[in-house]
Amino acid sequence: MAVLIQFTTLIVRIDRLTAVAPDGVARIQANWSPSWRDEHLLAVAFMDMGARDLAAELEAMGLVLRDTSSGTRVWRDICVVDYYEGPTNPCPWMEVDLAQHVAWLKGTAPGQIAGPDHAHEEAPLRVSPEQFNKLLAEQHGIGVAQPAAKPKPAKPRRQRADHEAVLLPLAQQIAAQLLQVIPLSAKLEAVVFAAHFPQRGENVRAGLLIHELEGQQHVFRLKHFTEETRRLLDVLSRYDGDNRLTSIEIKIAGDGRCTTSFGIAPPLSAEALRELLQRRFGGLPEARPPTLPAARGFTGWIRSLFAPKLKLYPLPVLQHVPQLEPLALLLDPLDRIDEGWDDEPEPTPIASQRPAGGAPVFDLAALHALEAARIGAAPASPRPAAPPPSGAQLVVPDREGVLIAEVRELQREPLAELHRRRPELRFDPLSEHLTRDLSAFGLGELHFRAWNGQITGMAVRREGLASLDELLAALAPVLAALGGMGPVAQGLGHRWPPPASEAQPVTLDELRRYLVPDSPHGSKVYPCWLSGAPANATVSLDLSTILLPDGRPSFDWAVLVTLI
Repeated sequence: MAVLIQFTTLIVRIDRLTAVAPDGVARIQANWSPSWRDEHLLAVAFMDMGARDLAAELEAMGLVLRDTSSGTRVWRDICVVDYYEGPTNPCPWMEVDLAQHVAWLKGTAPGQIAGPDHAHEEAPLRVSPEQFNKLLAEQHGIGVAQPAAKPKPAKPRRQRADHEAVLLPLAQQIAAQLLQVIPLSAKLEAVVFAAHFPQRGENVRAGLLIHELEGQQHVFRLKHFTEETRRLLDVLSRYDGDNRLTSIEIKIAGDGRCTTSFGIAPPLSAEALRELLQRRFGGLPEARPPTLPAARGFTGWIRSLFAPKLKLYPLPVLQHVPQLEPLALLLDPLDRIDEGWDDEPEPTPIASQRPAGGAPVFDLAALHALEAARIGAAPASPRPAAPPPSGAQLVVPDREGVLIAEVRELQREPLAELHRRRPELRFDPLSEHLTRDLSAFGLGELHFRAWNGQITGMAVRREGLASLDELLAALAPVLAALGGMGPVAQGLGHRWPPPASEAQPVTLDELRRYLVPDSPHGSKVYPCWLSGAPANATVSLDLSTILLPDGRPSFDWAVLVTLI
């Protein structure tokens, strides 16, 4: 079999992963998505720099990422593959077909291709056959004969600011049109509007109104849109960019905040779009905004005169939230993807140190044999025990806490199903999180996280504490909520600490030594892994500090729970 390549894909050899971690495949598939596998390779796709985080986790498990013993950096136990260019370093144990965007273990037959479960997770970057042949010619010197085409007039290259100048004003006009179809009797919580463009000039759309009714959130499906909305969507569907725009989503909060996201992923059909909204918002009961009964006959008209007046709400004033990333990041062509794995320079072979024939400077097998003989001949003396920690410590009470109770109840299920099972949870339609108010415990809001409509974990955090002493005071209710789970010291000082199985006290002196805002990168995060978590989850207490622009430090804490 073979695995599909999408975006930047990190591929792991399953035999080498299971050799160092028998449950490694299950752990990676549970914690990282989207992922897929065949009998030899496990693939995880990324649209950002997240592949570096997974690589660090695999290295902590015991895998060796790269090998430079031959004088050339090559992938050893993993391989990072670019959608267009193939492996970012040479990979002697894998074969890649760039035309089909698939990879398989060298020496095996490709056969059936393993890929993601959902079509919308496919790689969004599409190129024409002519563009792809040009890429092949540039990268591998391969040319494919093409019939002579009539030369087209040169099109001026789109500037990076053109996307913002054209698409964002269109989205703002659509948002203004959406407010015109909202009943004034609805106490607005949010408007969610999604449109996809399967073909040029074609659009499918769906809209939801989330409103409050008798103190509870309800959803009302928008079925009618203004003619101006349809005209603007037609303009968007015909947008002439370097990559075809295929989707747009607009969210309007009850206070008027309006956000927009654009996509170039494979577009959804009308049925698939409805299913997507059902997975995300199916936990909310459907109900229309309140309306007065129609007056029928003379007695109905008399009753309407004495009926209670219908309360009307003013429409919000739109406040458009700026894009987090420039649209050019998505819609301009990507010449190549450079992960920038490290700043390590390529090893330069020194002729005087290398035997003829290109052999490495030293024999790695001989080095291993010498090390084995040294260990066998003179066993290492036992390492002296570390002195017990002294001073005040982070203390977790033994009694049951509200957070550990939530962790034990957490399970992988659809977001909508969790909402139906626990109607007391509040749904945040903008972030698409279920939340629980824990202010009575001094913790703020607990957020249940989801990916593709499936619960993956939960988090609660507090930011902007002015001093370390204020952070320590704020940790008291956190530790009480985590009752029965002990912080461990291995996490301090490491961004990706190894798994911990035994609780080791963390002293406040250690926190003072590590949590100092002197990082040249502007922030530090030091997680304390917590023991005592259920078998289906990992729990960490992240303590961090950043240096604000005015030079003042800011301290944060966060409890992160991830299902495995």
